[in-house]
Amino acid sequence: MPKPTISLVIPVRNEAGNIVPLVSEIQQAMEGANLSWELFIVDDGSTDASWDEINRLTHDPRINGIKLDHAQGKTAALAAGFARCQGQAYAMLDGDGQDDPAEIPKMFIMLQPHESSTTPAADLVNGWKTPRLDPWHKTFPSRVFNKLVGWMTGLHLHDHNCGLKVMRSDVAHQLTLIDDMHRFIPVMASSRGFRVIEVPIRHRPRVRGTSKYGVGRFFRGFLDLLRVAIIVRTGSHFHRPHENDPQTNRFWMYAILAAIVLGSVIGRLGAVSSIDKIALEKRLIADAITKATNSGVEFDEDVLRQRIVESKRLMRPFLSANDRSRWLTIRSLVENGSFEIDQLISEPGWDTIDAVAHPDASGNLHLYSSKPPILAVLAAGPYWLLNRLTGWTLGDHPFEMGRMLMVLFGLVPLGLLIFFTAGIVDRLGHTDWGRLWSVALIAAGTFLTTFAIVLTNHLPAAVCAAASLWILLRIHLDNARSWSMFLCAGLTAALTAAFELPALSWLVIVLLMLFLVDQRKTVFVALPAAAGIAALFFFTNWLAHDTLVPPYGHRGFGEAIAIDPPGATWNPNNWYDYSWPRSDGRIVSSYWRNPGGIDKGEQSIAAYTFHVLIGHHGIFSLTPAWLLVIPGLLYLRSPQHDTSSTEARIFKRRIALAITVVSVAVICFYLSRPQIDRNYGGMTSGFRWAFWLAPLWMAAVVPAADRLSKSHWGRSCALILLFFSVLSAAFPTWNPWTLPWLHQWLIHIGFAPVL
Repeated sequence: MPKPTISLVIPVRNEAGNIVPLVSEIQQAMEGANLSWELFIVDDGSTDASWDEINRLTHDPRINGIKLDHAQGKTAALAAGFARCQGQAYAMLDGDGQDDPAEIPKMFIMLQPHESSTTPAADLVNGWKTPRLDPWHKTFPSRVFNKLVGWMTGLHLHDHNCGLKVMRSDVAHQLTLIDDMHRFIPVMASSRGFRVIEVPIRHRPRVRGTSKYGVGRFFRGFLDLLRVAIIVRTGSHFHRPHENDPQTNRFWMYAILAAIVLGSVIGRLGAVSSIDKIALEKRLIADAITKATNSGVEFDEDVLRQRIVESKRLMRPFLSANDRSRWLTIRSLVENGSFEIDQLISEPGWDTIDAVAHPDASGNLHLYSSKPPILAVLAAGPYWLLNRLTGWTLGDHPFEMGRMLMVLFGLVPLGLLIFFTAGIVDRLGHTDWGRLWSVALIAAGTFLTTFAIVLTNHLPAAVCAAASLWILLRIHLDNARSWSMFLCAGLTAALTAAFELPALSWLVIVLLMLFLVDQRKTVFVALPAAAGIAALFFFTNWLAHDTLVPPYGHRGFGEAIAIDPPGATWNPNNWYDYSWPRSDGRIVSSYWRNPGGIDKGEQSIAAYTFHVLIGHHGIFSLTPAWLLVIPGLLYLRSPQHDTSSTEARIFKRRIALAITVVSVAVICFYLSRPQIDRNYGGMTSGFRWAFWLAPLWMAAVVPAADRLSKSHWGRSCALILLFFSVLSAAFPTWNPWTLPWLHQWLIHIGFAPVL
């Protein structure tokens, strides 16, 4: 038979009684328009007499039946029909009879060029059922869904999921019909550069049967919408996964690693507490019960136990003064509407040494967190919402509220870190073994996993660094150069700097690399986005402290002076130098007037440099996998074994140079600090100020891992490096605010002082 002008595909499931009348209408419509046609009716696992009805129609050679073994969904049914079509154009319509086949010829005409032009009006014509004759429980979710699709993808239609569509054959051939993606056929076509228009069509009430694609699909389709929006907004393409596709298999392996690590982290979040205080609390309770029993006075054991727990607060979910400092600001913002923490710091279990003092506008002295307030301001939003929903506070329900928030502040960022870094690794790597080793390293072999159970700036900064590098790769290597990509690049790079100020060097490099690609988008999108984050950083600091300079910028010299309330002193030149009267009348002096232990700072710059790099807090000794960074940077710059395009090789050399410059600048900055700042990050399990560099270093490690994967000796070496890196990250399982295992071992054998 000659190829038809138009091929029609009808997916049906349990539509007995609707099929024969619908096919009769199709015959009349096609013959009335003088169109040659073929029809494929796809039975998607019907359990009624639909297949028998289809078989009775196939005496006409233009009508074909396709039976799926089981119900696979509308998308699979459409894909099965399109695979058999041979027409110049394809039409799809539902089998319930609500779509009027008489609309198809006029939709087909819109695919043809006008007399004055060789270009057709559209490549795909989407129907718009109006007025729609369905009950509200179908129309309302549909309206919401269409609004969301338009907002998130940029293609605004009244009826994205209309069952009646007509398209050119080459459009249909480029559709990725998997899962439930039939809802997004117009979006997929538009993302490929095809012209999509929408026309009103007649809609008819259902006469027989019930809907199979109703309100429940709305909720299941929302996750698909998120996926589609990311693909469209990042300039990616829809791909059909194949069972034996290497990239798909790799990403499933990455997902397995992520599931293992994220599961272990959420388990630790559920158990996190001051472990060393559990036995002490039990002993205090037992002693109190014994004392009360011996005294002969009647007492309620539960009341006595609760009084000790609440008065001592030995067990706490926030393990260090460092993270409690941020939590105090979050609490005060939501519970008191201010940045002042002195009303909360006296509560049992809420003490912190990471506080500064300065008077407010009225001249009264108050305590504030010493941390830049931008992270606390961003984190206060989720706390405010949970507080309004539950009525709980971090004061009366610290474990319940704290763990819920740490899932958001720790688990989610760690998952995003693995996601973006896996994308970087997969794009830069050349061997499956090297890629898998690299993703395992970022998932379980760095201290970012260790610190996912506490609230610090390091993990958010690392996530933003990973996201900005991933976006750079997409822009340079995949030509994903939409305005939104430049916007996201500017935002994420600026947030990295807002969370870790030495990352300003990375922000400058990102903006420069964007400028080399597209000056207009950099100037009008990326740069303003970065400026907006900078404005937010300084604005939140002004709200908290009435100055643009962060608290650690107020650490000069001078004498403390007396100020209200009585007993209070503060130093205008050094906010860390103060005496503060607690509500119980006790005068508390700043810990930083006379710090002890590791906080005194290393006297010798040489010793500090040694221990930061290869000593007890060593970047390379605690995470020996970072030893591959230097050769990896050389490999990344070396073009002789790279089959990429010239442009890609130039970009990789620039990335290698950028990572080198940023790493040297950041490490030298911290090595050059005065003695008071040479404290390795305080009582912590690693040199935490360099943690945010992990995603950048992963980009350098991948080429080295690829080289090692080529021999058994090389793989063995890589596994040993991974083993000890995971050991260091896992050693402080319950509390990251402890000395590294290497430091503790040196203390044990007498080569390091007891702190």
